[in-house]
Amino acid sequence: MKISPWQLFWMLTTLEISMSIWLTVSPSIEIARQDAWISLAIAGGIGVVVTFILVRVCQRHSSHTLMDFAQSLLGKWAGKLIGGLYIVMWFTVSADILRIFSLFIKQFLFHDTPIWVITALMVAAMAYINYAGSIEAIARFSEMAGPLLLVGILITFALNMTNLHPVLLFPVYADSGAIAILKGSFVNASFLGESMMIMMLTPFIANTQKMLKPTLLAICVPSLIAVLTAIFVIMTFGTNIGSTLIFPYFSMVRFINYLEFIQNMDVWIMFIWIFSVFVKLAIYLFINSYGAAQLMGIKNWRILIGFAALVIFTISLVPANVIGLLDYAKFVWIIYIFPIFIVGIPIVLLLVSHLRAQSLAHE
Repeated sequence: MKISPWQLFWMLTTLEISMSIWLTVSPSIEIARQDAWISLAIAGGIGVVVTFILVRVCQRHSSHTLMDFAQSLLGKWAGKLIGGLYIVMWFTVSADILRIFSLFIKQFLFHDTPIWVITALMVAAMAYINYAGSIEAIARFSEMAGPLLLVGILITFALNMTNLHPVLLFPVYADSGAIAILKGSFVNASFLGESMMIMMLTPFIANTQKMLKPTLLAICVPSLIAVLTAIFVIMTFGTNIGSTLIFPYFSMVRFINYLEFIQNMDVWIMFIWIFSVFVKLAIYLFINSYGAAQLMGIKNWRILIGFAALVIFTISLVPANVIGLLDYAKFVWIIYIFPIFIVGIPIVLLLVSHLRAQSLAHE
């Protein structure tokens, strides 16, 4: 199983865009108001720094996944604990994404369809691509879905030009200030931190020495798209309405209407968005199955695909008010996962790796 660095670029680009422009723009507008685009630009910078650290960790252990090199750096039991915590976290994240996806599709497309049917269809597709072609098949599919998603977004930007009111972007900085702008960046920065999954994908990359540029570019492109989305949403709806929309980009797309001839663009965008969410969930299923197999010492990781898919499916159907899935990003991802799993642990692993290398050099 091998993928090229540029296939990795399309995988990361597709999965980063899939949720960031849907879920991070409104919270940023709510906090930073018309300066949300600045917050999202700062978030991109934070994402680049975090991803740079992750890539350096991976390049120092390019033939091993997180499950392996965590044990070699921190010891068997500490490494297994770290690996196990990441697996638990990835399972919960997958379930949350699957739930949000299913609720979105039910709300806008299939009102009378039971949510478990929508969820089951996505889970079946995720399991099939992993069982039939694993990470290689996902990489090839992302090469199709990624460009299609980018082209679709750029077209909607162009078609929405007549609805823009630039005056809504002013004044810059005066109404928010540095603290609000910085605080508004944390939401998207944490979403860009999903690049941490490269710690499980590095052994499958054909040339890890060339992965830095594509990986960082895969953070810059979604960041730029998020900045443009915030600008367009603010200039279309203003900050008062824009901050209350659950899916502001989608609402903006539904606003497009040219002489009642070009309209209903939301159906097309939703179609290609489903592709991007599929890539995201399929990658999560792969790293959950492969990582769990490594932790348990199972050589044939495909045996766990069905089990992992069933766990994700089950958790996603638990009522939201029981485990707070709908507030996962706000109360779990940003507060705990981002500082600990995305920033803290990778920095510790990089420092330990450097110290180990220096001690061996002195010997």
